[in-house]
Amino acid sequence: MRARLILSAATAAIVLAGPLAAEPVAENVTVVAAKKVEAASVVDPKKEPAKTSMVGDKKVAAITVSKPKPKSVPTSLRATINLSAQTMTVTEHGAIKHVWKISSGRRGYYTPNGNFRPQWMTRMHYSRKYNNSPMPHSVFFHRGYAIHATYYTGALGRPASHGCIRLSPSNAKKFYRLVSQHGKASTRISIHGQTPYVVAKKKPKKKYTASNGMGFGFWGSPQPTNTYKKSRKSRKRKYSYNAPAAFAWPGDY
Repeated sequence: MRARLILSAATAAIVLAGPLAAEPVAENVTVVAAKKVEAASVVDPKKEPAKTSMVGDKKVAAITVSKPKPKSVPTSLRATINLSAQTMTVTEHGAIKHVWKISSGRRGYYTPNGNFRPQWMTRMHYSRKYNNSPMPHSVFFHRGYAIHATYYTGALGRPASHGCIRLSPSNAKKFYRLVSQHGKASTRISIHGQTPYVVAKKKPKKKYTASNGMGFGFWGSPQPTNTYKKSRKSRKRKYSYNAPAAFAWPGDY
C-alpha cells in the first residue's frame, strides 16, 4: 500500500510540473526585429541575370544603370541631288544657297539612291580603280562613291562619271568647305531620280551609185539602182559590187 501511494504521488508531481516547464521565462527572452531587405532591381528572366555581390552574409543584386542615349544632332546642311535633272541643290539652315550642274554615272555604271551622310573627306584623292584618276575635294558618302571635282566641265549636266557625283572645281571646293564648317554629323546627302540615258539615233545607210553624170553607168549602160553598198566589216572604204538582176539595154524596150 505504501509503495502504491508513493508511485501515485510521484506521477501527480510529474503531471503538474509539465505545463510549468513548457512556459518560457519572460525575463530571459529578448525579441530581435527582423530587417526587411528590399530588392535592388527587378531581374527579367528572359534577359541576362543580374550580378550579385556579398554584403556581410547576404547576397544583394547589383544595380545596373543604363547610359542615356546620345542626343540626335540637327541637320544644318543638306545636299539634294536630282539624277533626272542632273542638278545638286545645297540648302543651309533651310534656305537654298546653291543649285549646281552635276554628272552622275553614265550608261553601264550606277549611282545609288537614298539618304546618306559624309563618311570621310580628303582634299585630293586618286582613284585606284580607274587608273589613278584625280578626284579633288572628295566627300565620300557611301563605300567608294563621292562628291568631287572634275576637270571635264563640258560634260556637266549629263551622265558622264563612273558612279560618283561630279562638280566643277569651284563648286566642289565650296561644298567641301561647307561640310567642314557644319560637320559630317550635321550634313545629309539625298539622292533621288533616275539617270537619263540618251539613245543615239541610227543614221540611215548611205547608198552609192556610179554614174557619169548623164544618167548612164560605166560603158554606156543605164544606171542600175543600189549598185554599190558600203561594207560594214572593213574600216577602210571598200565597196562590193552587186550586179542587178537584168540590164535594160537601149533598143530592148
